[in-house]
Amino acid sequence: MGLKYRLVREDDLPGVQRLWQEETSWGALAEELWQRLVVEAPEWGRISGAVATDESGAIVGQFAFVPSLVAVGGREIRAFRPGAPIVSRSLRFRNANPFNHPAVRMYNYAVKALRARGDGLIYMVPDPRWLRLFKMFPFLRCGTFPLWQLPLPLSGPLPSGDGYSASRLAAFDGERIDGLWERARRLHDCLVVRDSRTLPWKLGEPGYEVVGVERGGELVGLAAGRRRGDRQWLLCDVVTADAGETMRETILAAVNVGHERALEAAGTAKPIHKIAVLATPLMEPALRALGFLRDAYDFPLVVHVLDPSLTRHDVSPARWYVSAND
Repeated sequence: MGLKYRLVREDDLPGVQRLWQEETSWGALAEELWQRLVVEAPEWGRISGAVATDESGAIVGQFAFVPSLVAVGGREIRAFRPGAPIVSRSLRFRNANPFNHPAVRMYNYAVKALRARGDGLIYMVPDPRWLRLFKMFPFLRCGTFPLWQLPLPLSGPLPSGDGYSASRLAAFDGERIDGLWERARRLHDCLVVRDSRTLPWKLGEPGYEVVGVERGGELVGLAAGRRRGDRQWLLCDVVTADAGETMRETILAAVNVGHERALEAAGTAKPIHKIAVLATPLMEPALRALGFLRDAYDFPLVVHVLDPSLTRHDVSPARWYVSAND
């Protein structure tokens, strides 16, 4: 069967829904998700990616590329995060050469199209089982970050330091968020942009709880958390004015939110036993001070440079701040 490859279009929804329904265990692709990522997304946030079609024009494969903005050494780069590669079962094992697999062909097609239109890079935080395959491709930079965890519930909420206060962020105040971002972005050489344009979009899915930390009336930190699976509260998007006291106070505030949720879930069929966070080296002193310990899991980060003005060193995984929801 000769397959053809092209970029995804808005009118592909029925074909992609059928593929999700028939070829995966994930169920049908929710039309609301398609509406959010394809139809109603801001210009910088419009989903891209490739589909494979058979001789009849039916969609037999898809590889989504979720948009993002990444700060690299002070520059703002348009980037994409690949996800949800799906290939019809009848095509998955036809070729022993992994480089000719339809998923790889879709990826390569999307890469050429994104590079041609000036996009900067591709990054992903994949399932660790894929890391061995990604290391076969010399153009990919691969690294890992450890998961750290703290058992929940605590014996009681952790007290904030002198001069600090924490509260839930129900809305994203543009001026305050952007002021915090301008300080936070200097802590790492590479990181997904987290300002007033991107955070509401990034944390727009149901389930996230965002806590803000203030000192002297100034927003100096924020962090998001959500339930992940049956037993874990996952800490994401830690944005702080410095890597010392404010980082510790921000993580502390997020831990207290997780503690509250663990108390609520205690005695139910789905208790929360820990709060977990992807830890970069810069975060480890604050995590250690709060009692976090290394867990038995590593998050891979895979980076693919598209913009020729970016070097492999510029986007080396060791230079990144990464969140589990990146």
